[in-house]
Amino acid sequence: MLLRVSFKNILSFYTRTDFDMFPNPKREIFPQHINRNGRIPLLKHALIYGANGAGKSNFIKVLQFLRSFVIDDKFLDKIDLKNFFFQLVRVNKEPIKIEIEFFTSGKYYIYGVEILHSQKTTINEYLRLSGIGEKDDETIFERNGNNVSPTMDSKLSEELLKRNPNSSIICLNKQFPVINDDNLSKVYNWFRDELKIVTINSQTPFLIDMMSKNRQLLDFANKLLSKLQITDSLKVGETPIDKWMSDKKNKNDLQQILQRASITDHSGLSEFSNNRNNFNITVKNGEQIVQEFMFEQLGVDGYKKKMDITSQSDGTVRLLTLIPALFDASKGGVIVVDEIENSMHPMLIFKLLKYFFNRESKGQLICTTHLTLLQDQQELVRPDELWKVEKENGNSVMTSFNDYKIHNTMNIRKGYEEGRYGGIPQISYIE
Repeated sequence: MLLRVSFKNILSFYTRTDFDMFPNPKREIFPQHINRNGRIPLLKHALIYGANGAGKSNFIKVLQFLRSFVIDDKFLDKIDLKNFFFQLVRVNKEPIKIEIEFFTSGKYYIYGVEILHSQKTTINEYLRLSGIGEKDDETIFERNGNNVSPTMDSKLSEELLKRNPNSSIICLNKQFPVINDDNLSKVYNWFRDELKIVTINSQTPFLIDMMSKNRQLLDFANKLLSKLQITDSLKVGETPIDKWMSDKKNKNDLQQILQRASITDHSGLSEFSNNRNNFNITVKNGEQIVQEFMFEQLGVDGYKKKMDITSQSDGTVRLLTLIPALFDASKGGVIVVDEIENSMHPMLIFKLLKYFFNRESKGQLICTTHLTLLQDQQELVRPDELWKVEKENGNSVMTSFNDYKIHNTMNIRKGYEEGRYGGIPQISYIE
């Protein structure tokens, strides 16, 4: 679980910015929104507001940047790093700084990275076991450029960094374990498996395969879709490939898709277009099988028909891409979603989050949104779960609603829309 993250001089955030998941102990509403299983209580949800261009998506990108740096040893070589430094200042010689504190595998960790970039990139990073304020933090490793301490073989680690100067120690150590400490593997696994980022353009090309192999995930999807009255049931239909091809009017196009796949038996092929996972091909008992989503939908006079994903709305497809993320959040992941309402009706999102927030969840869901409908502390959220981002001289500033005196009977939505808390668009008169 995420405790906090702080960062500066990255994207639209110039000064130090702090975001955390600590509940206000004086707030008594929605106690089920707090995870109390660890040494300190943590909020399970957060909603982040702000005008267009304020920096909400950049907050998501900061987490995405850190995750990619930790798990991909070539990440900095693939991007134009100068575009990630704050640019609305005449001279910027400051480093990008990010520090994150999180809980995984029964331990609390603090990981930090500092990236300097002039003619050559210089990286400083560290990993510590967090004392959670009860005792001193314990350093696992500290890196300054190509020097790492302490390690089992400092010469080996320095040589490794000379060949991979832009890589994270955590990622390199996964491939070449020069630091004999399994904490690095646990931290790597948290970034790779537990921290999930869902952007507006996120795609899940193997969604059918995922649902067909995970019965719990499919059951979760069916409960959610039926609660939201989108479909009576969702199933993964399976058809022998010859029969499936003979039933398709556009089988020539489909044949070209199969040929482009360059897979001898087409096993594992997943066709994706218009943000839809249209079909998946697998092999069962030596026979090629086409798998498709089938939505059972109610028609006139009780008539029911099974329809494929091409007949579904963009909102339904967007919801399908969110389902694995929501499922992971319920199981213990930290899921960060940009503009959760994208392509979906406001009331649908309200019901979706109300259903999810009231479930027993081991993980966390953090979303950016424009929907003020969700600022309902009578039915949906606590004030300490709400954040806002706004621009000050080009610099994005994040603030928790917890910083304001908000009584549990107050209408947060009304106050926010009236500009009482900031974080709303400043629109000039348009003639």
